[in-house]
Amino acid sequence: MRFGSVEFFKVLIKTVLAIFFFVPLAAAIVFAVLFFGGKKDLSEAKAENERLNSALGVMAGEQAGSAESFCEIFDKSGVSYADLIKQINEKKSLTAEGFYNILSQAGISDPDIVDLIVKKESVGAWDLYEIMTANGISDTSIITAIATKNGGTAEECYKILAAAGMTDEEILEYINNKNSGSGEFSSPSSSTQGSQSTPPDTDNTYAGLYPEMTVTAPTSYVREDDTVYLTFDDGPSSNTANILYYLKKYNLKATFFVVPQRTETCYARMKAIVDAGHSIGVHSASHVYEDIYSSVEAYLKDFYEAREMIYEATGVYTEIFRFPGGSKNDYNEGVRDAIIEEMTRRGFRYYDWSVDSLDAEGANWTEMYNHVLSEIENNSAKNFRSFVLMHDSANRNNTVLVLEDIIKVLINKGYKIDKINNDTTPVQFVGPFA
Repeated sequence: MRFGSVEFFKVLIKTVLAIFFFVPLAAAIVFAVLFFGGKKDLSEAKAENERLNSALGVMAGEQAGSAESFCEIFDKSGVSYADLIKQINEKKSLTAEGFYNILSQAGISDPDIVDLIVKKESVGAWDLYEIMTANGISDTSIITAIATKNGGTAEECYKILAAAGMTDEEILEYINNKNSGSGEFSSPSSSTQGSQSTPPDTDNTYAGLYPEMTVTAPTSYVREDDTVYLTFDDGPSSNTANILYYLKKYNLKATFFVVPQRTETCYARMKAIVDAGHSIGVHSASHVYEDIYSSVEAYLKDFYEAREMIYEATGVYTEIFRFPGGSKNDYNEGVRDAIIEEMTRRGFRYYDWSVDSLDAEGANWTEMYNHVLSEIENNSAKNFRSFVLMHDSANRNNTVLVLEDIIKVLINKGYKIDKINNDTTPVQFVGPFA
């Protein structure tokens, strides 16, 4: 092919076209393939990132999501369960049950779950117990977990141990072990099961008895002058409904120091007292003076039983009480100071009286009416407060008959009638407020 010939120009044209058209076209095709391939990868990466952000968003509380959806989201996102657990553990509002379900679905063993839940501060001891028992974890493991859990109260622990079928003696040993600083409960030895365990070696002789039976006393007390506190001992009884009727009629609140019994009728009456807004306190479980004042231990046992029954009936753990016979009587002389010291140490407040209605002595209507109103007037003149002792007993019908008449006079004279509150300044025969 010679230069300048037709053949030469045909080749030249093809070469130029190849350079200026086909090569750029090929390059464009290659670029397009690379570009769209990269875009696809970028799109997939973006989608993956969105799934991850969605998962993290749920965990952060930015989006609503159930416990089950957490696992579902993380399954799709490819995030490891180690990160999932870490995220969940940092999420304070997640329930204990939701937390357990997620970990269980992730294939984590129960012992590991227990360990994780124990470290999660927002899980309550009772929730923890229910979760673990529902999943076949032994009571021993539960007790150990709760014992090492910060924030589990002694009261919660006691209920859990009792629900596990343990006796009071066994519970005492468990709690003693916990309070001794061992950090966990150990099973009672065979030689001590069913017998009274030795209280911990502390400065207080009675600290090991019912250690959950403590309350926080007020830092300050309220003294309300020209206030009359109507108080009713020994109930509830068949007269309780009548007393409640007159109090409701005049929109008044009073205080009932009860002697509870484990009967449906008694429980219903105590609940009626609390539901009506009145104060309820411990008087005694047995009201047998010779028994309850035989020792400090006997008194604590009686008090504990009465307080538990009140709680079972009303849901209220009362902080106030009245000694049977008052804080100073012929039966408690030998143990009086020790009982007062121990009950005060536990934060409880006891209330004696400054007006006796004489109904326990069989006073008739006239005697009760005159004596109560006269004593209240005398107290008011001396700037003393009036805590009126009356009785809610089936055989104290005169108390019911005179109640409305006394109330009317007190209201007309401008007295305020109120219940004893947790921060009401006590009146006491002997003790811190005597």
